[in-house]
Amino acid sequence: MFNILLAVLKETFMALIAKIAFKTILERFFTRLVVYGLKKLRDLNTNEVVDDTLSDIILSLSGKRLKVIEDIVADPDKLN
Repeated sequence: MFNILLAVLKETFMALIAKIAFKTILERFFTRLVVYGLKKLRDLNTNEVVDDTLSDIILSLSGKRLKVIEDIVADPDKLN
């Protein structure tokens, strides 16, 4: 009986893992890693042109935020 339950739990767990889009997760992870590195590089450099260029690249890599989040950031009272 225990072996059957263990097998069912294993199959359920494997089915959940198979549904996860690991490509998307890895892409987001590496994008965040690149953005972090660019921010560190921007902070180390004293050249304003490079700073502005890196800020533009970071902004384009960060992508668009969700409209709902932008509304809440603009007006936190909407949350209540």
